[in-house]
Formats: sequence, C-alpha cells, structure tokens
Amino acid sequence: MLNKKFQPVLALVVAVLFFSQSCAGRTTHPVKVAQSGDTKKACKTLRKETKQIRQNLRRMIPAVKNADKKRTLIMLSGVFIVPLFFLDLTDADKIEANAQRARHNYLIDVAKKNSCRFKVTKLKKFYFDEKGYKRRDR
Repeated sequence: MLNKKFQPVLALVVAVLFFSQSCAGRTTHPVKVAQSGDTKKACKTLRKETKQIRQNLRRMIPAVKNADKKRTLIMLSGVFIVPLFFLDLTDADKIEANAQRARHNYLIDVAKKNSCRFKVTKLKKFYFDEKGYKRRDR
C-alpha cells in the first residue's frame, strides 16, 4: 500500500496534471465559407483573396504536418507520461486550414458564376479532411 504521507502528494500531482491538461490547446477561429458580399465582389478582388488564401495555406500546412509528427513521436514514447499532458489535441490548425480551403473553393465558384477569366483550380481535400468545417456552415 501507499504510505499515508505519499497519498496527498500523489492526489495533488494528479489534480495539477488534470487541470493543466484542460488548458492545453487553443480555440479554433475558422473563417466562414460564405460571407456577405461575396457575390458582389469584382473579379480582381476575388483573384486577390484566393491568392491570399493560398499563401496562408502554404504557411499552415507545414505547421500541421510538424505538429502531427511531434504528437505521434510523443505518443509512441509512452514511457514519458508527463509530455502527454501538454499536447495540443484540439487540431485547431487542421480545422482552420480546412475552412480556408472551403472558402477558396467557394470563391472559385463565385468567380465562375461572375464569368471571371482567371484560371485557378479548386484545392483538393487535405489528408486531414475529417477535421474540417461542418457542411451546414456553408
């Protein structure tokens, strides 16, 4: 059995680790796919916004991949339990990247409806697409 002096210390350590885990991660801030005024935007504005979204995604995707690798390595090294309490398990970057992709594809559809003449293809699904936006938000 555990020593009676050790029991409160163990309970305190478990409580601190539990509460620190509840603070891990960050809240997501996904962009809305369809925003007011999208259909009235000029072709130049649509081109500029799609270019900006692609640049944002080029910055986000490597960060998502690195976070996945880091999380996998820490999970596989299950010997060290303490790092598991400080992992960000919210997948905020994945959700935000999928929302950006959906916004990009929506703007491409708007550009086609407005007969804009810039050739930008729709972005394909990411490997982490299941963490994406909810389709009812479209």
